[in-house]
Amino acid sequence: MTAKTHHTRPLFVRLSAEPMLVPRPDLVWEAGGVFAPAVVKRHDGYHMLYRAFGRDRISRLGYATSPDGLEWRRHTKPRVIGEGPSEQYGLEDPRSVVIDGVQLTTYTAASGHQEADGWHWLTRINILSTRDNKTFVRLNPKMPNINNKDAVLFPRQINGKYFMLHRPEPDIWISSSLDLKRWIDHRRILTPVPGSWQDLRIGAGSPPIETEHGWLVFTHGVAADLTYCMSAVMLDLADPSIVTYRLPYPLLVPGLGYELRGIVPKVVFGTAVTDEGKTYRLYYGGADYDIAAAEINKADLIHALMDYPAITAPPGKALPA
Repeated sequence: MTAKTHHTRPLFVRLSAEPMLVPRPDLVWEAGGVFAPAVVKRHDGYHMLYRAFGRDRISRLGYATSPDGLEWRRHTKPRVIGEGPSEQYGLEDPRSVVIDGVQLTTYTAASGHQEADGWHWLTRINILSTRDNKTFVRLNPKMPNINNKDAVLFPRQINGKYFMLHRPEPDIWISSSLDLKRWIDHRRILTPVPGSWQDLRIGAGSPPIETEHGWLVFTHGVAADLTYCMSAVMLDLADPSIVTYRLPYPLLVPGLGYELRGIVPKVVFGTAVTDEGKTYRLYYGGADYDIAAAEINKADLIHALMDYPAITAPPGKALPA
């Protein structure tokens, strides 16, 4: 991947040297960590669903609101808790979009079992639907019966179809649906880059953002030493299975104490982006323990991306039904 021209590399600038939200030790259900925020910006302010990790090692979704996306009011009870065997260990890593007034939140349903060769995690994608962040309906989408994570929905239909990015390890795939329940046409679109900061696996971070140049997607990459960094790609507006641009370098790297030390060290894990006029604001989890935010200049980022046309990912082996 060779740049056509050379701009100063744009980077995310942290809004504070301290995290935005930290676990509340008096609340058993989130005392172990708060991270993976799903944030939507609506007419009445900002709404956040976040992963809360309890002392019992089960994940639930907490809920917070804010007038400005900076100062948050959290509720004292979890907003969504696990249901049934597939959510034995809860709901992980939500991401939210709003389509036709309905907030749709993808998440990972976590369960597992012990076998002779050790513990086996089972991770499956599900979708929550709500209009008020009080009553939630699970859509229980039909997806390939394999471990999967990092699902994000596109914020509108494209040619009459819904689209979703997701990650059967280690690649990013795209699928489509007519009704948000039955997902088909699974295609691999992005793969890790050997020997780089995204060597081990990659995944979608925030839901795609529509721009005049394409669908902007912030992604995470995992290095061989398990460091998580954030970067960005651009997908074609009409056919989002086509990757048009891909930055070869990270935009946010773990560097502060709350990103380096936590449940999982050396992690910045972005799961939501809001449009703040001249900047994009990324909400992310630091070391799987707390929540922070950073911003990047929109124009600078787009100009930088345009320097790096993408190389098409090789076709993926068909996913099982």
